[in-house]
Amino acid sequence: MLKKTLLLALIIIMAVPVVNADRRKYVWTYQYGTIAPGAAEIEFYQTTKLDDLDSWEYRIEVESGLDPNTDLAVYQIFSQNEGESFKWDAFQFRIRHKLAQPGEFFMDPLFYFEYKRKTDLKAQNKIEAKLIFSKDIEKTNISINPVYEFFWAPGDPVHELGMDIGVSYSPNYKISIGLESSTRYEILKNEENETGSYLGPTISFATGPMFYTFGYAWGITDDSNDARARFIMGVEL
Repeated sequence: MLKKTLLLALIIIMAVPVVNADRRKYVWTYQYGTIAPGAAEIEFYQTTKLDDLDSWEYRIEVESGLDPNTDLAVYQIFSQNEGESFKWDAFQFRIRHKLAQPGEFFMDPLFYFEYKRKTDLKAQNKIEAKLIFSKDIEKTNISINPVYEFFWAPGDPVHELGMDIGVSYSPNYKISIGLESSTRYEILKNEENETGSYLGPTISFATGPMFYTFGYAWGITDDSNDARARFIMGVEL
């Protein structure tokens, strides 16, 4: 049933006429920007974690602009581990807010906040806050996202600190080529802390109103997965 629902959602996404989708140049790192007031967009994510046992996550995100500086998004998240069944895994809410207008500071700042709840009520709640700093220098973009994540109830709370960094070059509107790094430092109560870090290329294509972005990152620490890959497709409603 869930597979049929996801397939139907993807058919709807492909069938909707679109204009001016919100371009994502990275798959792990966020750029400066929000959806315009009254506009809405659907994004589809597929994330693969490559390890001894592979796993897959699928996200359907619907986002809309609230005012010139703020937008809101709702996610439905599905997952599957190797050898297990496909399932509805979680739902998530996200808000982004511009802290200044473009050009006011050396890097344009944006605040990001999300809440995630697993469908398994025995799993922990999660909130994530990040600052998004982004700078365009002619055809080059630099984006930096310091991240804080907090997991709580049930069980002992867990804190994570992170940093996502992306650098990309766009010779024209249709293509962007970049390099991304993503790191999470997990602070556990028993002090057996873990650090997962990843590094790899990202490429993004835009076909007028739609975009397709793919990133592949190799694990570069002992606590990392062997590699992670993510595909994002965006289309404006």
